[in-house]
Amino acid sequence: MLKSSVTELGYYKSTKRKLLDINMSDTSLNIAEAFMLKFFAAADRCGFRVRLAERGDCFRRRDITFAEHGTCNYLYLALWRPSGPSIISAEGVSVGFSLVEMTEEVPVKEVKGRYVRDERRINWSRGKNSAQLGFTSRRHIPSGRFRLQLYSPYESEGWHQVFFQTKTCSLISQIPKIIKAAQAALPVLKKEIQTIKERAEASRLRMEQQMVEYKKLEAIRKQEEAHKTSVNELQVIMAKWAEDIRIEQFFRDAEKDIEVCEAALQEQLRERLRAAREFMQGETALQRLLKWRTPEERLK
Repeated sequence: MLKSSVTELGYYKSTKRKLLDINMSDTSLNIAEAFMLKFFAAADRCGFRVRLAERGDCFRRRDITFAEHGTCNYLYLALWRPSGPSIISAEGVSVGFSLVEMTEEVPVKEVKGRYVRDERRINWSRGKNSAQLGFTSRRHIPSGRFRLQLYSPYESEGWHQVFFQTKTCSLISQIPKIIKAAQAALPVLKKEIQTIKERAEASRLRMEQQMVEYKKLEAIRKQEEAHKTSVNELQVIMAKWAEDIRIEQFFRDAEKDIEVCEAALQEQLRERLRAAREFMQGETALQRLLKWRTPEERLK
């Protein structure tokens, strides 16, 4: 994070995405580091293993809200998202966690490209003439207080719990409560995992049934298609047979008619008839019948 760029609001914005799911400003790095070290140590003592999710885990990261109160819709410059969730695991179950420094909406001024608290206007806004203050530039800037979210990495809308740091209660003092919440979530997440497995099994069975139905319909379609193709080809062969008979009848009748013609024309007509017969030679109906296949033969 120390090598990352810092936004105009002061948040670290790393170019790397395989990092802990932490969003903080450069002024609160020490606070975040102290909390995470104590949180990891407490998790380790209770049997949790801290790690980054791997690609094969297929976990889902849950978004976390930056604003301490309400929403902040224009904080896109400060947003940084890891490639996957950070998790603590125990008993074969994982709990996702994310830490973010909350923002507070206050009057600000710009100093060397950074928005900082405008203490003078903040003090004025608290005075008796606050109504006459007029327009002031207000922004969501880091408050120095953190929010920790524990959540289910298995379901996008599954179990989650949020812990806030306040001006009178640090997040470090809430670590025992956070660990207990993670331990209490294990049975809940096991049920979620079981539910997901049951849904996946039901989906698998449904897909298998759909595949069986599809194969049945496909077999029927192929049978109908094979039958239709065989019928069409056979009809073409029958038409070819009738045409072959008609052509052969023409040549026989022509040969008989040539015999009654004058002797001088007979040789010339027989030559033209031979040329016509050669021209009409091609695949006969019987030759096509040898190549024709029944529907059963087509389906083999």
